[in-house]
This record gives sequence, C-alpha cells and structure tokens, in this order.
Amino acid sequence: MPAKKKKQPSSVTGLGVDLAEVSRVRRLAASPRFLKRVFTPGELAYAGASKNKYERLAARFAVKEAVIKALDDTSLPLSGIEVENTASGRPRVSVKGRPGLRLLVSISHTAAYACAAVIAFE
Repeated sequence: MPAKKKKQPSSVTGLGVDLAEVSRVRRLAASPRFLKRVFTPGELAYAGASKNKYERLAARFAVKEAVIKALDDTSLPLSGIEVENTASGRPRVSVKGRPGLRLLVSISHTAAYACAAVIAFE
C-alpha cells in the first residue's frame, strides 16, 4: 500500500482589514449606480431582507476592501467579490475569476461601524 502523502500546510499570503462607516454607506446607497457597481444581486437581496440593511451593506463593503488589501490587487472590481453566508451564518467570500483562492473572513458591525478582516492563503 502506498504511503499517504502529508498535506502541506497552507501559507498566509496576505491580510486585509477595513472599517466602514454605516452612515457613509447609507448615503452612497441612495445611488442605484453605486449599488450596482459595488454589490452583487445576492448581497443586495440579503441586506434588503434585514431591518439592519445599511449595517449589512457596510459590512460587505468592508469585506470587499479587506479582500483587495489582502490580495494587494486594486484592479479587482468590487462587484466581483461576493460575500455569502454558510448555513451556520459564517461569512464566506468568493472572487470572480479566482476559483482556487482561499480566503478566511471575519465581519462585525454596530449601528455606526462595520469592520472586516480577511486572510488570504496560498
């Protein structure tokens, strides 16, 4: 029987953190153009179903900015980064055109601020 290959540990390739003001996102969200440029239809539906719509949008905006920082790639379109929740409620991020990319994300928000931290792995 062949020996089992040990799984190589992943190495961290980037870390991104961002803080977003909920009031700023609320102001910007008055523009349908902003919403379309930044958020996916799924993200808009998720936020729209909540009484804390702008807190959720600000949290997703913070994640997108943190992903760009973690990947050191300012060419990524914000709408190409999507934040979804797993069945347990844990956030998960995907980046369009980067199928093998592994990202860990943590989000938190209050009525005034939303923050996100993203770790990118090789």
